[in-house]
Amino acid sequence: MVHVRSEKWNAAKKMPPLRHSVPGQKFDILKSEAAQWLTRQPDIMQIVFESVKNREITYDPEMGTWQGVDYDD
Repeated sequence: MVHVRSEKWNAAKKMPPLRHSVPGQKFDILKSEAAQWLTRQPDIMQIVFESVKNREITYDPEMGTWQGVDYDD
């Protein structure tokens, strides 16, 4: 079976030059300019959500909320 890649990934093709790590510092994904830019793109945000919905997160129609399948109150 051939996996068709979503056109939404094309948003990443517009990323400007950004650092993924800070020179001289231990790598920290939270400091990655590239990762931050990518996660602010609506198309990429939608892909991430779609990839986990109904597997790792589920919807509660009564509450109108989503939560992780392993979430403990």
